[in-house]
Amino acid sequence: MVSFTTLLALSAGALSSPVVQRQIAIPENWNWHVSGWEAGCARSGCYYNFNVTVPTVEGQIAGVKAYCNGYENGYYRKGNWYENCQILEGVNNGVAAKLSERPPESDTESTLPQEILISFVLAGYEDRPAYNFTGSHKTIYNQFAAPLQEFDVTPTTVFGVA
Repeated sequence: MVSFTTLLALSAGALSSPVVQRQIAIPENWNWHVSGWEAGCARSGCYYNFNVTVPTVEGQIAGVKAYCNGYENGYYRKGNWYENCQILEGVNNGVAAKLSERPPESDTESTLPQEILISFVLAGYEDRPAYNFTGSHKTIYNQFAAPLQEFDVTPTTVFGVA
């Protein structure tokens, strides 16, 4: 027979043990296609708008197509934040984007944001947690100067989202 004290000790130990999350790898050759890219800058800061297609990985990840647009969160502010993109095709998974912070003036020729960061969230399902995949690409400022651009973004980081 198990005593109340033993049950209490076992349950306390179970509560304090860390939760182990399953890790997921970034699929090989999984490139997200950006089309209709346009970006520019004004006195209020820089902006972007584009479409992104995240392809399906058969049996693992349902892809999406999304329209993204956003602005810097202030010309002199640090810490731009992600803006949710509008899902055009696909369900459950999400996409968000943001411009990187401006580099210090002494570090580079340009003081404009140097990258666009794109985040894809694979929604959790049953016992699988959600995962956030992120990739980036050099920012192209083509407002009034060049046609809409196309390029691919390869995700470089992934982490579980509780």
